[in-house]
Amino acid sequence: MKRTTIILLVLAMALAAMPAMAARMATLPLIHDPIQVFQAYPGDSNGTNLAQMGYKGLGGDVISSVPGILSIVPGANWANFVAAAQAGVPYTIKNVVLIKRTPKITQCADVFPPKVVTQQGTPNIRLWWPLMYEVPSTTWTLTITYGTPTAWADPANPGAPSYVHVEQWQWHVDASLQSMKYLLELFHELPFGLDEVPLVSNETLYPKLQAMLDAVIASLAAGDTVNAGLTLSEFELEVSDACITVSPATPAPVVGTGIANTPENPACCKLMADAEYVGFKYGIFQPKK
Repeated sequence: MKRTTIILLVLAMALAAMPAMAARMATLPLIHDPIQVFQAYPGDSNGTNLAQMGYKGLGGDVISSVPGILSIVPGANWANFVAAAQAGVPYTIKNVVLIKRTPKITQCADVFPPKVVTQQGTPNIRLWWPLMYEVPSTTWTLTITYGTPTAWADPANPGAPSYVHVEQWQWHVDASLQSMKYLLELFHELPFGLDEVPLVSNETLYPKLQAMLDAVIASLAAGDTVNAGLTLSEFELEVSDACITVSPATPAPVVGTGIANTPENPACCKLMADAEYVGFKYGIFQPKK
């Protein structure tokens, strides 16, 4: 009887200890807010690439936009993205995964189909991603799993110490009417190929498209979503009508020119995809929900 009582007491103590141990081993992910990135940003040549004005000398900087880049800098052993490293707590990386997701879109879905790219292990993860042709709402999700030698309490999750930690970072491609203007400028700067013309090669169309985006911005500022929608729809039609899949036969500013739309340079489809996204984002194409 005495022996039975001792065994029951030991079991009771073990059961009482289990919740505490479970709490020490709890794994609560630390999920950071998404970081917005864009396909193009304002930029210049720092006064080195200027307009040529003959007898009047040099004009302003002709570089007005630069391509967006997602650059991930891990630091030593991913220290830049690990909370324990910031607190000076020893840790061991268990796994690193980067998942890129391209969403389903309506405009030019055949050019920008939905897809998922998964990379695992530090040597296999691309840290440099050009953004110029990434459609809005494309995401990169970086998930880092690491362990600590003691049950270190993550400052973002007070009261939830753990030996195993999961930390997640995400980048989201956004677009706005202003970023579309930068992207249009960028397409007016970059070459189609060896054809001596830019991706937007019609010099009459280019200022017209910029003026349309300015008109949409002005309409929204005035609270006129009807005219904003009509103008943005007109912008889409103008872009769609200007798509060309073959380099212009001549560098003449109008004849045979338009907006490049090839597998290597889908500039035309990119502008239409952004217009669709921006239209829904600002409630231009449908009421806000």
